Amino acid sequence: PEYVALYTERQQKVLSVKPGITDIASIEFADESELLAGQKDPVKYYIDEIMPKKLAMNLTYIDRTGIGYDLKILFQTLLKVFR
Repeated sequence: PEYVALYTERQQKVLSVKPGITDIASIEFADESELLAGQKDPVKYYIDEIMPKKLAMNLTYIDRTGIGYDLKILFQTLLKVFR
């Protein structure tokens, strides 16, 4: 709730979609804990840097939703897992 309270009106649109097993943000930020560990203020870094990027990726998904895009995400997830 504390992070959702920071969402813009547009970003709140991500709350209308049921979460899935994977997404572009999960792939791109698979090393999120490492990124945060290297920061002087991890919470501020998350709010200022990571959260807006993840929300933008999720909004892109909402705008581009479709089986083709879903298959692309699944393929990218498999590549990430098996590297």
